Amino acid sequence: MLPNLVGEAADRAEHRLHDQTVIWLTTVSPDGQPQTSPVGYAWDGETFVILSRPDAPKVRNLRANPRVALHLDLDGEAEKHSILTIEGVAELSSASPGGSAPLDAGEASAYVAKHLESMRWAGITPESTFADFSTVIRVTPSRARCY
Repeated sequence: MLPNLVGEAADRAEHRLHDQTVIWLTTVSPDGQPQTSPVGYAWDGETFVILSRPDAPKVRNLRANPRVALHLDLDGEAEKHSILTIEGVAELSSASPGGSAPLDAGEASAYVAKHLESMRWAGITPESTFADFSTVIRVTPSRARCY
């Protein structure tokens, strides 16, 4: 459950997190410049799981500063609670070189279930995805807001 959200806002946020496949992740570079990237994710109700290539700037940024923000775009069909912003702390874990992403079975299953259609469209397999995106970013939310 997302912190600070109750009632209709919480229900709407959970619905959107279930339906959407891409969320915007904002990290901060070592020189203080915010950097926002669209990322695929899985949400289990407590933690966001995001996969990344180990050499991505967002990974370098998180090594220096683990605080992040996540955002879902405007839902044009909703009259309220159409934008979701989440603040939190990220934790990194990486596979050994050439290994697959360090996900537990439940995380891997949830990620594949959410992104299998996109993987098929791109002509890639879950195994190749986990090998290429071998760094796992786990974000624990500390605050959420809906607008």
